[in-house]
Amino acid sequence: MSKPKLSGGMLVFLGALFWSLNSPLVKFLSLDSVFICGLRSVIAAITLLPFLRPKKLKFSPWMLVYLVSYAALCLSVIFSLKLTSAPIAVGMQYTSLVWIFIIELIATRVFNKRQFIPILIILAGTVIFMCSGTDSSSSLGNAVALSEGIFFTLMTISIKKAAGDNPVGLVALANVFTALVVFLVFPSSLSVIPEMTVTDWVIMIILGSVQVGGGYTLYTMGTQKTTPQKASIISLWEVILGPVWVALFLGEYPSVTVIIGFVIILVGIVLHSLADTKKSAELKEKSNI
Repeated sequence: MSKPKLSGGMLVFLGALFWSLNSPLVKFLSLDSVFICGLRSVIAAITLLPFLRPKKLKFSPWMLVYLVSYAALCLSVIFSLKLTSAPIAVGMQYTSLVWIFIIELIATRVFNKRQFIPILIILAGTVIFMCSGTDSSSSLGNAVALSEGIFFTLMTISIKKAAGDNPVGLVALANVFTALVVFLVFPSSLSVIPEMTVTDWVIMIILGSVQVGGGYTLYTMGTQKTTPQKASIISLWEVILGPVWVALFLGEYPSVTVIIGFVIILVGIVLHSLADTKKSAELKEKSNI
């Protein structure tokens, strides 16, 4: 009996689910954010190291694009969290929807109205979500946060071309690369290790092995089976689920503005799914003619 295989969309959703653990877990930590970024990559790399298998990796310029964009995304999120409000720092990553749509429009020269309208709705919800934290924002922080969308786009587009037959190994290599970059550029961040408590270590192990290692592995595997645009839209569940876990486990509830943003994002996701379903049905019907 063959084992049931998860669809690309479900794998991406599970990846977003794992990513959403970041918000409640990081709130328990008082460690330097750059150190958190580096250490969780070290833990993720150790967890995934048995799957590295260099011979199955596809070494190419696309792999370099993936590694650099992965590390840059991790660092830009950390820096934007320090320089501007959390909703902006998290939400800006998903402006990748615009970049991916523009790239596909240039590549195919076909304007897809069915996809464009849901994307506009999702972006409207994301903007409203980000507006909930403008009080503590700064121009520099917002600029850094804006770069997240570019890095997330590059990472998502390069995955299919870079993963080859070993997407898990690619994630392992990306975390090795990220850890090296972080601790070579910011070696002083390692000084906090002696001050870490048992609770700090437990949370960091969960962040590294599950939130980063598991999340990016599932996302990378999912993107092998779906389009970059669809993967970016499904991964928006991270934005929705993160505050939900914070509310459930920490008792910190989102503002009305954030809830409105969530609802609009959900509407956009549903409309995009319906458009995809209708498009698939039309293609199936044409193939049967």
